[in-house]
Amino acid sequence: MSTSAVVPTRIAGLAHVAIKAADVEATIAFYQQVIGLELVPRPPFNFPGAWLGTDGNALVHLYGGQRALAPDGSNPHETGSVDHVSFWAQGYTGQRARLEKFGLPFREARPPETTLAQLFVLDPNGVMLEMTYDLRHEPGAEPGRRNDALRWTPSLYAQFASSKR
Repeated sequence: MSTSAVVPTRIAGLAHVAIKAADVEATIAFYQQVIGLELVPRPPFNFPGAWLGTDGNALVHLYGGQRALAPDGSNPHETGSVDHVSFWAQGYTGQRARLEKFGLPFREARPPETTLAQLFVLDPNGVMLEMTYDLRHEPGAEPGRRNDALRWTPSLYAQFASSKR
């Protein structure tokens, strides 16, 4: 029997979120045009997909094709047991304007007794995204109380299907 102590794992952060995309190209366009992520290098896997992030760091891994299908062959949507994915963000006023420009329903929230503001929106696959802003670093931002119903409506995302990278 070994006498060495077991050192517990220390989680340092979340590496990425993997999303099954029914339409990889439309999902890339959404994350670039609406959320502001950029394509980052991805290894040459043998299935369709893309990595998106900021400053060269992949935050979102998309994958499509057969690998993204549910066991019954359908394209899964929404987040199942996971309620939402949250990103720290900057530029509250600009993000709110982008959501309005694209006609996407969104919800605004202010966690009580904090300096935070949040915007919630669904991606083309029905995954709920939260962008969290520290209002101490958002001069002039005035979060509202918009509370649209966030229901996955595929037709809202057709505008991204024709987008090219």
